[in-house]
Amino acid sequence: MNMKQPYKATTLIEVFDPAMCCSTGVCGSDIDDSLADFANDVKWLKGQGVDVRRYNLGQEPEAFKINPQVLARLKQTGTDVLPLIIVNGEIISESEYPDRKQLTTWAGLKSDDPSIQNGTINNQSGDLLQQLEQAVTTGNEAKLLALFTEGEQLGLSTQELVKAIQAGINNRQMVSQQMVQKANELLGIPQNGCAPGSGCC
Repeated sequence: MNMKQPYKATTLIEVFDPAMCCSTGVCGSDIDDSLADFANDVKWLKGQGVDVRRYNLGQEPEAFKINPQVLARLKQTGTDVLPLIIVNGEIISESEYPDRKQLTTWAGLKSDDPSIQNGTINNQSGDLLQQLEQAVTTGNEAKLLALFTEGEQLGLSTQELVKAIQAGINNRQMVSQQMVQKANELLGIPQNGCAPGSGCC
């Protein structure tokens, strides 16, 4: 039985994102459609065996500092240059997220693949997983249950569903940590410290 072999990555695509609340920016109650589409396209590329790495300025600033090209562009232009995309060590895109057709070309995939031509591959499943992650992130229990049931009916594996839920849990924890940090800053509490006059120290 002939089976389509996954694409063997010979291309490294690095995406340097602006500061976002989570690794993909697909969280919270007001989701940017372009970010959601790009997140789906990245998942699709990885499914083809392409090596795609994303770095979030808010979470991984070191990745920006150690890359001379990225650091230079940030110093010249500021964060407006983000997202910045590097393919095999060469800056190929700035300030906007590419569509799947562009990503396909950069990755060296065949452009006659129907899933590339129409820009979708398992989009229904991909959208549901994104919504499931968002439901957990925002604490919407009713939507979580409904989406989980729908995912099972679509034939999604338990592993896929669990992965989306875990991503939502991670997002929720990260947002909580950021809120605590911001509250501490407003209160003038040093890191690992306590508020003046609170009696905790």
